[in-house]
Amino acid sequence: MLEGSRTPLTKWFQAMFLMQLGISARLLSELIEVTYKTAWLINHKLRHAIGVRDRERPLEGDLQLLDEYYGYEYHRYLGSVLMQQALKPQPVVVGAALDAAGDFVHLKMKAVDGPDGDDAAMRGGAGGEEAVALFVEKHVAGQAAGDRAERLERGHRGRSALHIAWREAVRWLNWTFGGIGPKHLQAYLNEFCFRRLLVRTDMLAELIACCGATKTITYRRLVGLSSRILPIPWAYRRPERSSRCAV
Repeated sequence: MLEGSRTPLTKWFQAMFLMQLGISARLLSELIEVTYKTAWLINHKLRHAIGVRDRERPLEGDLQLLDEYYGYEYHRYLGSVLMQQALKPQPVVVGAALDAAGDFVHLKMKAVDGPDGDDAAMRGGAGGEEAVALFVEKHVAGQAAGDRAERLERGHRGRSALHIAWREAVRWLNWTFGGIGPKHLQAYLNEFCFRRLLVRTDMLAELIACCGATKTITYRRLVGLSSRILPIPWAYRRPERSSRCAV
């Protein structure tokens, strides 16, 4: 994936190491001394490699599933009624394979209308039963997998490990990036699941292996991978004029 890059390999390896912390492109650009656009591109190329790895590994075994919405957390912070009405919460399905002790073996979070969604079943951003059924079809191994899955109740007060993981993901997206719109939401969710699962193992080695096994992707293709959902005006933060990309 690094073939043809004009950025020195030392900076790529620095970025891979720092991704373990889940930092923004703005902070990465300061730490490795590159432009914001270069840092954004590095981060998203790494997320692309993680996404390729994720698509090749379906969930197996005993499962828990949770359908949620990303975006509700902002309603209490936005005083404008018009802004609140403009927000469109994004349906997300969270799924995990568990071991005998109830710990995560594998974790996935899929935006319903993201790049991994299905054109026919997900048109219009449907959630609920339809979203969960499609998640099982696309991301769970075995035809009878849905029969082994426990469906958890939606809600921010849930105490299961899956509820807690989802709240951690939302907190990271909101506090680190000020919120993420639908176009790149899936890439950030893939990164979170990758870091959440490998926090106690050699994540850096796995990330290097992902990059070595992934074909190069261009900036034009990265920014062209758009969602079918209209952009969400998260921008209670006003972007800097020098930034040509979203966070």
